[in-house]
Amino acid sequence: MKGKIRKIFPGANTSNGFYSYFDYIIPKDVNRIFCLKGGPGVGKSSLMKKVARDFSERGYDVEVFQCSSDPGSLDAVVVKKLKVVLLDATAPHVVDPKIPGAIDEIVNFGDFWNVDNLENNKAEIVQCNKEIGSCFQRAFKYLKASEPIFYDIESKNSDAMDFGKLNKFTEEFIEEIFKEIENKDEFSNPRHLFGTAITPIGHIDYADSLLQDAKKVYYLNGKIGYGKTTFLKRIYDKAVLKGLKVEVFHYPLIPAKIESIMIKDLGIAITTSSLFKDEDVINLGEFMDKEKINDHKEELEVNEKILDELINYAISNLKKAKSNHDIIENYYIPNMDFDKADQLKEQLIERILKYENK
Repeated sequence: MKGKIRKIFPGANTSNGFYSYFDYIIPKDVNRIFCLKGGPGVGKSSLMKKVARDFSERGYDVEVFQCSSDPGSLDAVVVKKLKVVLLDATAPHVVDPKIPGAIDEIVNFGDFWNVDNLENNKAEIVQCNKEIGSCFQRAFKYLKASEPIFYDIESKNSDAMDFGKLNKFTEEFIEEIFKEIENKDEFSNPRHLFGTAITPIGHIDYADSLLQDAKKVYYLNGKIGYGKTTFLKRIYDKAVLKGLKVEVFHYPLIPAKIESIMIKDLGIAITTSSLFKDEDVINLGEFMDKEKINDHKEELEVNEKILDELINYAISNLKKAKSNHDIIENYYIPNMDFDKADQLKEQLIERILKYENK
């Protein structure tokens, strides 16, 4: 029986640049961390995909962490039961061994490339890297410009919300979820990641994958400013106080905002993802003063249009960055010894399997 594969984003392109939750990839009491080093196109992601597929076919549950700047590539793989991690340790999430040898080690793909040939294309590679940097800077400027628009929408919608009634509903909902759930007398440290991302191919939502183990999913329906983050935070704070394991998935544009939570010990998830709109619905629009919000109707429509346009401009620049990244990969690929890289994959699989009995 195949193991489950769970897709998650460890980092995101946000209004404040690239935001990373990479530290939350690493499981508690990790056995081994392989830090993969090397340029684009050298096979880091391909190796991780092969390892993920291999261990899934062996029956192990695997977490695969997609790259928000190139969703076709992986940033990391975790074989959960064996507590082994393989991760891309290059920019923008540079990772170096913290406990070298004992827990983590560098796997250098630079051992497999033809340096002389790469030097012959130095000028082109440098120019493409420069263009990639410029594209990301423009993308982040557009995302930054969208931030005050987001908060203006939030302010106008919040002004029309009856938070007194919402607070009462939230308290009743919390009581219903946690009734007869005793405090575990354990410290719970929530795990923070992203379930969606702003990428070169648009907005990607992996909520169906990351919440696949939930026995019960609630769909939290509401617009910006309807109190979704406050509602979700109050619930996961309660779960943490009871010592329950919680995962928190953040909104990529504004990471302080929350899109989904998963209370793992209860098998309960609450999400704003429309992929679950046919599940039990919590409609925050019920606490909205319809007459009051009509006073801001035109401004909200303009704001929402501008917000979408700014995010789309950012996506177009991420796409340009990806195109230049592909050009660089084409310089590296012909100069790699992929037979040796495949041998490395087999060696890593054998080493990982040694943790079966530990």
